[in-house]
Amino acid sequence: MSASERPGRSGSPVAAAAAPEDPRSETGWLAAAQGLPRFSVIDTRSAQGRLDPEPKTVTVAALVLFHGHACDGLLRGAYALRALGDVAFPGQPFDRSDLTVVSKNSPCLGDIAAYLSGGRARFGTHRLDDSLGVGFVLRENSTGATWEVREEPGWFPPLISAWEAALLDDTLVEQGLLDPADKAELAAVNEAIQWNWVRSVLLPSRPGDHYQVRVLADAVLPDPIYQARRTDVVNRSVPAPERFASPYEGSLESPAPAVPFEVTSPWRERYLAGPPPR
Repeated sequence: MSASERPGRSGSPVAAAAAPEDPRSETGWLAAAQGLPRFSVIDTRSAQGRLDPEPKTVTVAALVLFHGHACDGLLRGAYALRALGDVAFPGQPFDRSDLTVVSKNSPCLGDIAAYLSGGRARFGTHRLDDSLGVGFVLRENSTGATWEVREEPGWFPPLISAWEAALLDDTLVEQGLLDPADKAELAAVNEAIQWNWVRSVLLPSRPGDHYQVRVLADAVLPDPIYQARRTDVVNRSVPAPERFASPYEGSLESPAPAVPFEVTSPWRERYLAGPPPR
C-alpha cells in the first residue's frame, strides 16, 4: 500500500501530505479578504531567557494553521481579540509572557485565546467561563490591568447558533428526534450558512464595530484548572547582559564546541565550574 492509499482512522484513503505552506503566506480567500486582523506578539528569547522586544506578526492564516480549520468561531474570536488589543495595547504587541486569558470552553475560542495571549491551562493562565460566549477577559499579570470584550448580542444569527447546538447534541439522534442521515445533510447546510455569514457580514466589518471592550476594575477571575510553574517566563525581566550577548539565531555552518569560543573569561570559567549548590 502506498502512502497516498494509507487509510485514515475512518478507513477512508488519505492523500499523501504535501509540505505545509508557510503560515505567513496568505493564499486563496485569505489573500482576497481585505482588512483581516493581524497581531503583533512578543515572547521570551529562550527557555530561561529574558523578554525579547522584537515583535512577531501573527496572521489569520497562522491561526487557521494552529486551529486546524477556518470557522466562524475562530474568526469571531480573532475580531474580538483585535478589538480588545486596540483598546488595551494600542500600537503595541501582545506580551505573551505576561497575560492571563479567560475564554469559553470552546475549541475555536480556546485555541485563539491560548495562541494570542500565551495563556496555558496547565500554568493557570488560561481559565474558563462559559458565560462569556464569544468574548474574552484578558489580564496583564505584571500590572493587574484587566479588560473584557464581548460580541454584540444578536449580531450572530440565533438560527445558526441554535443549529450549532443541535448538531452537537447526540441525544437528538438517540431519542429519534433527528435522523442520522438528515443530520449529515443539515451539518453541511449549516457549514455553508455559517461561511456565508462570515463572508457577507463579518469580513466587511471592523473589529470595533460589533465587539465591545471595557476595563474591569478589581476583576476576579475564575479559579485556574491547574497551576504549574511556567519556567520560560521566570527571567523575562532580567536585564540585558553588558559583557556577553548570546546569538539569538544559531549557526549550523560548523560543529560547535561544548562551550562556544566566544564565551570569554570570566564567564567561561564560571560556567564550567557549575551552578551554585542548591
